[in-house]
Amino acid sequence: MKIQALITVLSSAVLTVCVAANAAPEKQADSDYRIQVFKDCEKVKDMPMSESQISAYQALQNIEDTMTGLEKPVRDMDEELEVYQEQLEELADAVTYEDDNVLKIDKQKLREQKQLARKIEQIVRHHEADIRAIEKEARRIEAASMRFERAIKPSLEGLEHDQVQIINRKTAKPYRCY
Repeated sequence: MKIQALITVLSSAVLTVCVAANAAPEKQADSDYRIQVFKDCEKVKDMPMSESQISAYQALQNIEDTMTGLEKPVRDMDEELEVYQEQLEELADAVTYEDDNVLKIDKQKLREQKQLARKIEQIVRHHEADIRAIEKEARRIEAASMRFERAIKPSLEGLEHDQVQIINRKTAKPYRCY
């Protein structure tokens, strides 16, 4: 489903920016937010985030939280559509059949197929506002992720790395190598 693909791409983009972007300190703050840089699962550098980096990061996180809330109705729609799509696929095979080398159409099955297609269209129409809200939020995420990337990119110049993690020391989970 296109919506699920959009959600997956956006979530992946946010995660990529948060985890794999580069970082640059301006004036360093004694902060609970830190940038940890890794190469081959070994920590190369650990540095505090500046106020502007924290601000950009928190803005991105807030938008991501909003997106998570917006995704719920669309996930519900996907579940509802899945049932109808399975029925539609089953009917697709039953609509036509061969009889004495003649291809025939079962008009009742064709009507059922059209009825299911209309139900699917109604469900999608019902969720158009949800879909538009996600698209709008996706543009906000893109802008926030670019701002975040610009804020942290300079501090890793010259450092070889294959992974960057942004952590909050108060809520940090143990490091996992990806």
